[in-house]
Amino acid sequence: MANKRLSKEKQTLVLMALCEGMPIRACARMYKVGKNAIHRLICETGEAFADYMDKELRDLPCLRIELDEQWQYVGCHAGRMVKKEAGRGDFWLWACIDADTKLILSHRVGKRDWSTGYAFVGDVRKRVSGPVQIATDQLPAYAGHIRMHFGYEGYSYGTETKTFGEPHLPDGTLARLGHNEGVRKMQTAEREAVVGSPDLETLTTSHIERAFLTVRQELKRFQRKGLGYSKDLETHKRAVALFLGVYNFVRKHHSLGTTPAVAAGLEEKAWGLEHVVDMTAAYFERKKANAETVATAGNL
Repeated sequence: MANKRLSKEKQTLVLMALCEGMPIRACARMYKVGKNAIHRLICETGEAFADYMDKELRDLPCLRIELDEQWQYVGCHAGRMVKKEAGRGDFWLWACIDADTKLILSHRVGKRDWSTGYAFVGDVRKRVSGPVQIATDQLPAYAGHIRMHFGYEGYSYGTETKTFGEPHLPDGTLARLGHNEGVRKMQTAEREAVVGSPDLETLTTSHIERAFLTVRQELKRFQRKGLGYSKDLETHKRAVALFLGVYNFVRKHHSLGTTPAVAAGLEEKAWGLEHVVDMTAAYFERKKANAETVATAGNL
């Protein structure tokens, strides 16, 4: 079964289950398909979506964008690794969202270091056009990256720093929350202009943080204290691209009533998962044709 191609209908059902947080083994049992077939479906669809979004998410007239990072590990938690291994340990999902259309227009999986941040902000710069307001958290590297890629004019940039603490009762005593004891509550949110004159009333990172909550809830690989974490980095990257592609083009956003891609004017209507399967098939047909063309040219 694992070596057979899944039908279009079976691919659609498996993608639907995966995007609702179902683990691979559960999909294999429910739809009676091999784990390798599901793994291949994730990798192929994720690769096709990454290519499609890279080409289509360009020259976006965004007014407000938010940048942030989300932690997850691949293979093994960094704190439990005996020695460093390439492609294993802690990795971060860097993402940028259009606050108005909820479109995640750029993302990158990598370490939380200078080089990954530099490449991520550079990619964001290539995708937005016109004056834009940028919001980030207090990660110090952002200021330098944004100045290097965006310059000093034609945009505004500010940071939002949120302070969390234990919840207290009106009389100042520590609240006892029973089974929720230990949950921290946001106490203050301080906003500061860094470049230009951003509107501090609308400057926030709440939209990208809410998108990350969706990722954490519905992409099994990001679930905490479970066994669904990615075992290799390339599969992790493609699974993230698959999920964000469905988020942008297929799933209707509750507050918008449509998909982010439609709200951004990129599509006329929401995609179905059948469209995703067709898009993936068309991508690999082009890829095969290009490879044959290159091989033919090399033999001349």
